[in-house]
Formats: sequence, structure tokens, C-alpha cells
Amino acid sequence: MKYLLLALTLASSAACSTRRPPPPGASGDVIYALQNCANCHGDARQGTKLGPPLRPLAPSWTRERLAEYLADPRVLVASDERLAALDREFSADMGRYDNLSHAERLVLAGWLLAP
Repeated sequence: MKYLLLALTLASSAACSTRRPPPPGASGDVIYALQNCANCHGDARQGTKLGPPLRPLAPSWTRERLAEYLADPRVLVASDERLAALDREFSADMGRYDNLSHAERLVLAGWLLAP
């Protein structure tokens, strides 16, 4: 079991380590693809064993709050029991998206919140 957890951790870390910078003016779906979000959250944002579904998010998030979360998830997880429970439930570690500008995080957040 210890080796399985290690393998899952390494796989999730590798998935995030191959993030590519989006081109100027990239749409949310392009940013989602280039950040390899589907590795943990699924191609259709349906969720996987590694990460929760990313729809519907609108009841729990605003665009600005989600962009803030993407910048440094640990800060919000530490202060929000709902997020802490999700963090415990899924095996992938949601890393920081500090490789994206604030504007790019807002675009991604807007796309994730769209119906």
C-alpha cells in the first residue's frame, strides 16, 4: 500500500510538472489542457480517483475566489473545511498555479465556472 501511494504521488507530481505556458489570449479550455488539469480532473471535468469533479462549481465559487485558490490552494484549504475534506478525499496534491498570471487564472476560473 505504501508503494501504491508513492506511485500515485509521483504520477500526480509528474502530471503537473509538464505544465506549459499558455499563448497570449488563450481561452480557458486551452489553459486547462496546457496545465494538464485533465490528468486529475478528467477531460470533461467529471473527476477521477485523483481529483474531484470540476462541475458545477458556481454554487461554491466566484471567479475571483477560484483564481485566488489556483494561485495557492494550500492557503484556502487551511481555512476552509469543505476544501480540506476534498483534499483528504483525493490523492493528488493540488499544486500552485503560480506559473499562470492573475489574468490567466481569471480566464481559467471563468471557464471552469461556465455551465
